Amino acid sequence: MNTNHILCVLEQEWDFDDGFLGRLRYGEFEVASLHRLLAVLETFSLNDSEDINRRLVSLLWYMPLFMEWQKERVQEEGGDRLALQNAINQVQTHVERLLGVP
Repeated sequence: MNTNHILCVLEQEWDFDDGFLGRLRYGEFEVASLHRLLAVLETFSLNDSEDINRRLVSLLWYMPLFMEWQKERVQEEGGDRLALQNAINQVQTHVERLLGVP
């Protein structure tokens, strides 16, 4: 998968109508959409020798942080807060695999 395609797919996940993260902003935790996001994150890797697109980094590192902020909203909408925490952990693991840890 090339960087432009990855960017496009990840940005779609922020879409308010159809994206996992966009819907999460409204407190809607959709497992099928989560699986779609996780599948995207699993499909690519970054190597140490290449420059990383700034937009890609911003889309990746912000995901688990944003998801954390939505816990109360998801719970208020009747969603499963524990399942969301599990999802945050999964996304965080992918972000760490892709970007590394300090």
